Amino acid sequence: MQLQLTSMTEPLSGQSKNFFSCDTDEHLSGSHCCKNCSAGEFVQESCTTPHTLGQCEKCHPGTFTEASNGLQFCIPCSSCGRDQEPVANCSATSDQKCRCRMGLFYSDADSTEFCRRCTKCPQGVPVLQRCNSTANTVCGQADTNHRNRLYLLISLSTLFVIAIVCCYLRKVRPCRSLCCTKFSGEVSPWEQVTA
Repeated sequence: MQLQLTSMTEPLSGQSKNFFSCDTDEHLSGSHCCKNCSAGEFVQESCTTPHTLGQCEKCHPGTFTEASNGLQFCIPCSSCGRDQEPVANCSATSDQKCRCRMGLFYSDADSTEFCRRCTKCPQGVPVLQRCNSTANTVCGQADTNHRNRLYLLISLSTLFVIAIVCCYLRKVRPCRSLCCTKFSGEVSPWEQVTA
């Protein structure tokens, strides 16, 4: 792949055109192409002979270049936001990498700029996936079977207490409580047991 730049000295009527074509590992410097400096370097002084390497200098601390380039300066390293922490420090060939602090996550997977507080699942709702720096908490559904079992247990316990109260009343006041009333002259099961 080649980068082709055109310098026009006259309008498109076009008799006199100067064409500059630099390879992908070169950059245009004035009227000729120079070889790029390596990643982690910048062009201190351009080449004087076409298609050669000028004078390159290493990036100063706090700056970087990630790829071969024809830049006349290195790019300043970014810094982590106050809700972020560094994962990898800036070097001559890479920018500083940051992530959200514990309890926060990136709200937009495509952007690592803004962190948001992680969601907490309501009590009794299981956590399917814990929150991390790139994804929010995923909560399951409330256990409705557990709630139904609790209602059943309360209902059965209530019926058991009512039965015990009826038996007690039967012994204290025979055949006067509601649960021991005789129907059509028959002997109740309670009376058969106590007789």
